[in-house]
Amino acid sequence: MSAPHQLVSLRSYFYLGLYEQLVTEAKSLGTLSGAVETARLAYLYRGHVSMGNHAVVARDISKDSPTVLQVIKLHSTFLTAKGDTKEMIVEKLNEMVEDGSLAQDKVFPLVAAELYLSSGRTKEALKIVHGGSTLEMMAMAIQILLSINRVDLAQEQLRKMISIEEDDTLTQLAGAWISVVQGDSKVTDALDTYTDLQEKFGSSIMLLNSIAVCQIQKAEYVEALSTLGAARDLALKSKVKISPDTYLNTMICLTHMKKSPEAIQRILTDFRKTSPESAW
Repeated sequence: MSAPHQLVSLRSYFYLGLYEQLVTEAKSLGTLSGAVETARLAYLYRGHVSMGNHAVVARDISKDSPTVLQVIKLHSTFLTAKGDTKEMIVEKLNEMVEDGSLAQDKVFPLVAAELYLSSGRTKEALKIVHGGSTLEMMAMAIQILLSINRVDLAQEQLRKMISIEEDDTLTQLAGAWISVVQGDSKVTDALDTYTDLQEKFGSSIMLLNSIAVCQIQKAEYVEALSTLGAARDLALKSKVKISPDTYLNTMICLTHMKKSPEAIQRILTDFRKTSPESAW
């Protein structure tokens, strides 16, 4: 029910947003065998998609690649496509799901759900991972359930994860996600978890944004603004786009700190330049 032992680090790096470490580790493992090799490559290319390295995905994954990898390529193409092309990609995914030949595959539901979520199809994403037997499928179900305000069902999934591997990084993360939504004293628990993971694995943009969210909920706006500054600096150092979460949470901090409208507008202008597709 857990990841093959060779891939546990890859899984942790992926869900912590440590994509550069993920790519380095995936390459250092070399070629494995069978389903484990497909899973290694899936982490590798999911990492590239998350970093926006769509040219790498397009180059490396061919029509002869395993179907799971082709779904990752579809996802990558979806993220850069426009208009009708996006709908055609989703229709292709629907056909693959309905075919049923990959129903027992442990990776296919994850990559399919990621594409569904990118297309705004929450119901389809939840359907394909709900009831899954792996920590990853349960964690993804938790993320979706929290997005539709079903904390009760998310907690059920978390209990299953704890029964499988309480100390796994993914189980700890899932617990923190739920604690943030529950709020109040639970936010401190989430902050402690994120901080512990940061100390163990190092900083990532995702972890820094998560820590900042906790600090905002605790009304620690100065600390949150500093954490968000670190997230921005890390993005610039890594030569990736500054996360929309970093921009939005920065504006929240500045608003609570009663900073000038001009200061907030500058952040909003930068955000709109880097994320023109956002509803903001």
